[in-house]
This record gives sequence, C-alpha cells and structure tokens, in this order.
Amino acid sequence: MRGMGVTIHYTLITCDPATVCNACRIAVEEATRAGYRCEEVSTEGRVLYMRNIMPLRDTRDFKEVLDYLEEKYGGFRALDEPLDEFPEDPPFAFVVLGYPDQDSFMYAIPWLSLPTYGSYVREGVPTSVEGVIVYPPKIDDEYTAESLNILFYKVGRWYICNGFCKTQPFKANELEPNVAYHKWVCGVLRKVIDISMFWYHTYVHDEAGYYQSFDESKLREAFTSMSIAVYMFATALDKMLEKADANYTVSVGGKVDVRKLRKKGEELRGEAEAGELPESRQTTLDEFLSGRGEDG
Repeated sequence: MRGMGVTIHYTLITCDPATVCNACRIAVEEATRAGYRCEEVSTEGRVLYMRNIMPLRDTRDFKEVLDYLEEKYGGFRALDEPLDEFPEDPPFAFVVLGYPDQDSFMYAIPWLSLPTYGSYVREGVPTSVEGVIVYPPKIDDEYTAESLNILFYKVGRWYICNGFCKTQPFKANELEPNVAYHKWVCGVLRKVIDISMFWYHTYVHDEAGYYQSFDESKLREAFTSMSIAVYMFATALDKMLEKADANYTVSVGGKVDVRKLRKKGEELRGEAEAGELPESRQTTLDEFLSGRGEDG
C-alpha cells in the first residue's frame, strides 16, 4: 500500500543552464534553512519513453489524455507511427491515434532511468543527470514521506526535470512533520519557477490543492480523506486475503500491519460490547504500534 497517498507532481523544462543552477541552488538553500538533509547529484542515466496503449472507447478519454500531455509537458507530437528515437527538441511527448489497431491509441511520455533507483534499463538514450535530492523528515530512523528530487537530465540542449513527491502521513505522529514538509515542497517549487523567465514549460499538480491555494486546511482535509480511503481499502483487501487463506498480509506505508491492527480493533470492540472495557478507555494507533495499547 505504498503507492497510495497525497502526492505533488512536477515538470520543469528549460534550455538555460543558469536556470538549472539557480533551481538547484534554491533547493539547497531552502533545505538547509528548514533543516532537511540534501545531497547533490551528478551521474549518468538513460532517457526513454514510457509508452501506454489505451482503448478508444470514448473520445472524452482521448481528449483527457491530450489535455494531460499539454498541461504536464507543454505539448505533444501527433504521429502516424511511434518514435524510434528520442527527439532533441520539444515537444517530447507523443500520441499515435489508431495504434496498434483502430480501436486503440498510444501515448508516450519521457522517463528517466537511474542505476541507483533499482529499476535501471539499458534502453534509451544515455544522458547526464545533475541536481539535488532533499530528504524528508525522519521519526525513529524512518522517513515519513518521499524525497524531493530536483534532477535535470539533458536531451540535446534541453534540461528536463519531471518527478513526484508523496507526502501522505500513515501514522498520527507523522501528521505535523508531513504538513510542514508538504508546505515546504510547494514553497520551494514556487520559488524555483519564479526565479527565471527562461522556463520553456513548468507544471505543478498538488493532489491536496495546497500549491494552488496555500490553504493549510485543504491540505489537512486531503490527508485525512486519503488516510480513511487507504485504511478502508487495505482492510477490505486484507479480509479477502484472509478468507482465501493466502499467505499474505497487507501493510500501509510499509509501517502498519493491517491484519494485526484489524484484529486488535475487533478484540477491543468485543470487549466494549461485553461491557469489559470502560467507555473512557481508548487505544490510539500510535499506542498500538508501540505496544503500549496491547494490554488494554
């Protein structure tokens, strides 16, 4: 269940080296000021296309994809056949209508593969990668969110940075650090974009709506709503696995054992219904995870 949660998506494209340097400088300065650890990156990678084939059932689906490519990448190429080679100039995304058959279409977006990410592929075009990684808050030696990766890879004379940063808290004691971190990420992206007039294209989509409004209440509401959805989905999935007698359990964020949590909740609910649990007694999630709530 690591893939679910409030996320900030971003794309930055420029042909100006000074803009890239200033973007990285801002990230380092702001990380230092906020007390977040950061690391400068200079490495090699591969840039390739992530290709997607979708059924052409409804023209609205097709239009949504075109709008997405326009918004995120600043445009797209409409082609008769998929590209075999990566272009050296934008737009970098492309669409092929009626491929591989008349009832489908393909769209492709640029993707960076790095050896350090564990999913390195040797296809695509070799590229140099320069930038900064800012690491999120830590509680008990565990990161509470994903890192902010301001990593630019070079295609021709162009520098491209596209990534995402998940900030969803999965435990009660992660809420305040992650609220602060989410706000910080949005602030940094805003400063990076505002620092230069030489961006070819910039894009930020904050699933919580904070970047667009700077309204903290919206951010907190989004965290709460997503937490409820994640735990409801995880609980339903865990019940299905248990019923099927599958040798699997579900964890949320790699931190919370859903079956253990669910069984403890059922036990406490049973005690309450039997009148064995005082009405004032509550076991919080953090108590449960630390073992303080195990004995009731």
